[in-house]
Amino acid sequence: MIVALVGLPGAGKTRIGRELADRLGFAFLDTDQMMQERLGAPAAELYELLGEAGFRDEETKTLREALSGRDRVVSTGGGTVLRPDNRRLLRGVRVLGLTARDPHLLSRLRGGRGRPVLAPNPADRLQVLRRDRLPLYEEVAEAWFWTESAPTRSVERIVDFLALRRLAGGVYFGRGARRFVGSFSGFGGSLLLTQPALADGWARSLLETLRYGERQATLEVVPDGEAAKDLRVYEGLLRRMAALGMTRDETVVAVGGGAVTDLGGFLAASYMRGVPLVLVPTTVVGQADAALGGKTGINLPEGKNLVGAFYPARATLVDPDTLRTLPLSQFRDGLAEVVKCGIGLDAELFAACVAWRRPPAGPGLDFALERAARAKLQLVAADPRESGERAKLNLGHTAGHAVEAASGYQISHGGAVAIGLSAVVRLAERRYAFGQAREVLGLLDRLGLPTHYEGDPDALWDYLVHDKKHGSQGFRLVVPRRLGACELVRVDEEEMRELAVLACTPVG
Repeated sequence: MIVALVGLPGAGKTRIGRELADRLGFAFLDTDQMMQERLGAPAAELYELLGEAGFRDEETKTLREALSGRDRVVSTGGGTVLRPDNRRLLRGVRVLGLTARDPHLLSRLRGGRGRPVLAPNPADRLQVLRRDRLPLYEEVAEAWFWTESAPTRSVERIVDFLALRRLAGGVYFGRGARRFVGSFSGFGGSLLLTQPALADGWARSLLETLRYGERQATLEVVPDGEAAKDLRVYEGLLRRMAALGMTRDETVVAVGGGAVTDLGGFLAASYMRGVPLVLVPTTVVGQADAALGGKTGINLPEGKNLVGAFYPARATLVDPDTLRTLPLSQFRDGLAEVVKCGIGLDAELFAACVAWRRPPAGPGLDFALERAARAKLQLVAADPRESGERAKLNLGHTAGHAVEAASGYQISHGGAVAIGLSAVVRLAERRYAFGQAREVLGLLDRLGLPTHYEGDPDALWDYLVHDKKHGSQGFRLVVPRRLGACELVRVDEEEMRELAVLACTPVG
């Protein structure tokens, strides 16, 4: 692994980089020092002797050399990002941005003495550099770290961050991942959305993180569950953002279950045609499914998620520690999404679910969540807008969404998906030679998940007709073929009516 540090002069790239390399057991390289040793003069003198263009040419040569090895920490010069070629080089490694407020930077730079780039007025020049270079730093930096505390504390925080598992671009998994929300929220203000149960818990602690560095952060509490995904709630939040004077440089942070992250995602996608988005899912459904993949949405009376957008988050922080405050019923409901991935995408994950003697915790839970997330993200990468293979993630959701809507959202998403899975595996057993329906139904029952809807099949049919997966060429349905494999098929009205009947029929 190569870690490159970028940031303004005085941000601490050399001092922190050297200590970070020691902690990781890596080599440490400073591109300014490398250039000085190669050309025989300090960087400040080289800047004057070679001029801006010549200095940048040498800087590019040095950066290419510094990034050519492995297991090293590389401190870059403050202006390295000015060259497009350098930014392209940096995209091949892990780049972390270091920052601090101007008084801290000037103090470390001894008022700018010996820094031609800060002449003649260091304070004014630093503001100009921040304005001109910050967008370029953000283009290459994976995450940001404030360095106003002791270097050792900054290093410890970076080491903890690098220990997280990066499942895909912007998706981080690991216990404690939530602590890095401020590393992705930019340098402007934030609107933090959450639900009532978290307003004085996880969300309140993250609010202080978002306010570090004198940034503005506002907490907004939305209703629990699907009631959050209402047009009136959405409109109220848009108007709140406008009243706060939020710009395109400010961030929507959504902390909570799948409904909160769906709402927050659509809010970020639509306000000023798109602002940065950070998600911290705190439910099993959110961590295994809802907060991954960039799908956002709100509901209409006619059906779930009929209004929405594909909008990727800048970062999604999947932290299993946040699940420990969940009621057991909600925890179990969320396991339906994990089981879904096992049935349709990952037989090894399904086998792990069958081996559970009780709802999982510790390493068993981490394995299941990470495995489900990876299975989903792999499909998302291949089909980001759900035009083909990604539709396999809808296994169990055709009947499940209909059950949610028909129940007035009194049945949870996880419970509805479990009912949808129960219905579709029984249909697949009848029509598609799926031979493991009994195993699936037994697992759902053992986890305490519902396997049928106590409602009218005809009423459920009305909601199936409005499902998003009903197109001009008929219905599309995801059916399991064997454990770990499923297929998107076109079905006729007769099969869909049978699906509705099965969803309302007890397993017998």
